[in-house]
Amino acid sequence: MKQRHLEVLVAIVVSLITMGITTNQAHARDYTIDRYRVNINVQKDGNAELTQKITYDFNGDFNGVYYNQDTSGIDGLKSPSVAVIQNGQTTALTHNNSAQPNTYQTTDTSSNYRFKVFYPASNQKVTFQYRYQLDGVITNYIDTAQLNWKIIGSKWDVALNNVKIKIALPAKNISQLQAWTHGPLSGHTNVNKQAGTVTMTVNHVAANTFVESHLLFPTRVTSANTKTNNTRHLKKAQQQEATLAKQANQKRFWAKAIPLILGILVLVLGVAHYLYQLSWFRKNPAQHIIDQPEVHNYEIPPYDAVTSQVLLSRDDPTDKAFSAWLMELAAAGEITIEQTDGQPQTYRLTETAKLTPAHHANDMLRFIFDQVGDADNNGNRTVTLDQINHYEGPNGNNLYDHFSTWQSDIYRGVSGMELFNLANQNVKTHAWLLIFINGALALGGFLAFGFVASSLWLAIGWLLSAILLILSLFTGIRRMWRLSPYTQEGEDIVAPIQGFKDMLNDIGHFDRSQVGDLILWEQILPYAVAFGLAKKVVKALQANFTDAELQTGLAFYYPLFFYGVGFNDSFAGQFNNDFSTNVGRTEGSSTTGGSGGFSGGSSGGFGGGSGGGAF
Repeated sequence: MKQRHLEVLVAIVVSLITMGITTNQAHARDYTIDRYRVNINVQKDGNAELTQKITYDFNGDFNGVYYNQDTSGIDGLKSPSVAVIQNGQTTALTHNNSAQPNTYQTTDTSSNYRFKVFYPASNQKVTFQYRYQLDGVITNYIDTAQLNWKIIGSKWDVALNNVKIKIALPAKNISQLQAWTHGPLSGHTNVNKQAGTVTMTVNHVAANTFVESHLLFPTRVTSANTKTNNTRHLKKAQQQEATLAKQANQKRFWAKAIPLILGILVLVLGVAHYLYQLSWFRKNPAQHIIDQPEVHNYEIPPYDAVTSQVLLSRDDPTDKAFSAWLMELAAAGEITIEQTDGQPQTYRLTETAKLTPAHHANDMLRFIFDQVGDADNNGNRTVTLDQINHYEGPNGNNLYDHFSTWQSDIYRGVSGMELFNLANQNVKTHAWLLIFINGALALGGFLAFGFVASSLWLAIGWLLSAILLILSLFTGIRRMWRLSPYTQEGEDIVAPIQGFKDMLNDIGHFDRSQVGDLILWEQILPYAVAFGLAKKVVKALQANFTDAELQTGLAFYYPLFFYGVGFNDSFAGQFNNDFSTNVGRTEGSSTTGGSGGFSGGSSGGFGGGSGGGAF
């Protein structure tokens, strides 16, 4: 059963990997923007001359790029030009509607000016340069002049990297110059009052994220500006920016504090969990068992094949164990197993009068005889392997459900023998819990402290996380090192069974003086089936005995193992195939204002619809 679960898991993983590969292939054509430069020269009349240089890194084949300049809230755009910069060479593009390479088109609406640039590129870096003038970007109030502009709009398809924006005012030594930038909190604004410039830098601007610049300066700087507003605006704008700055600083504080708090929290939880498990280990010491030597054993185990398999695997019996049990019932005369004539060639199981009351009432046998099979001419219950293979039952009453019940009943009975060491199993469980939980917490510590701004806290956090991980691994492994899953009595009983299985697994040309009696092999064969070694054992018997000896010495098992052209045609091979096919099929049907950082928000500047992309 666990093998089938593993196969299903592997299939799911392979499917997910395949889907991932397909997705990656579907998105192989993409691009990034590695560098974004904007230079803005504000004029005395309140207009601005703008130069943008945008570096695309294309992965795949592209026909060109486009750029949208939002013009809502201003007086329009004029004097556009587009050029391409590659390998230090600047090539001016032609403005026409031909859609040919090295040309560009423009579309002007009341709120947007669109550039569509035709410049084929494939797996290369290209820098596109846009030059134009924006009219009416400055408003002169009674007490201040203002520039409020989303220089980078929120319509970019991809993230922008290595961004730098420089605004130069038409005057120097502007003592009352104030500037605020709204956008990613990781950005920085530098105000140079002597030079009359404001420079904004940010390493990364996420897709669909704007960068807005808000400048206040004396009206004398743009004394020729005709765009005026006869109201006082300075105090209102400063109060607005003070509120936004306070909110941004709070966000910055928590952005720095939260990773530190989380890092400390996971370390505290890890230490607490470590101390708890250490206390549990001291109160629940492991039981150290004297191991038996690993030697081949030729004696038949004192337990039947099904019980022996469960004792070795410490898990539910498999379909091979069930097959072995049926063979033992047949050897005891409680059922018969015969090869049928005709097509398809299969085997028939039939109950006999010797079937014990307990086995007659067994849920699994009753199901395959009464539900799957039918009665023969003598009124005896009978079923073929072909019927088992093709039986379709409803949920809750199919082969898988009844087989699962049989497995649970068998395992419960073997577990009740008290040969499994529950104390050691609990120690192993707690050791694995220590490793996995504290491993996850240590990983969480590494991740959390990785986002801490302070390099000192980063070093301390990573060191403590590493110590927690190493201590937890060492303690967990040490506590479960060489722990036996059996009690001392269980070890003494299971070791010979393991030696018996090892003997069958290593069998080849064996010493007939040790196991040369075919009557002995008649008892061994069900164990070989339960251990999954029947094919190897049959091959060894054929190599060491003549066919005549096998027919005589294995009178009962010979038809079940040695008829047909190969092992898969034998009862053991065909039963495992038909039974496991049905169980596997029905299993899934069962039920279950000065230099400083950016601030967030917006001061209501124009240009929010600007953006671009590639085609």
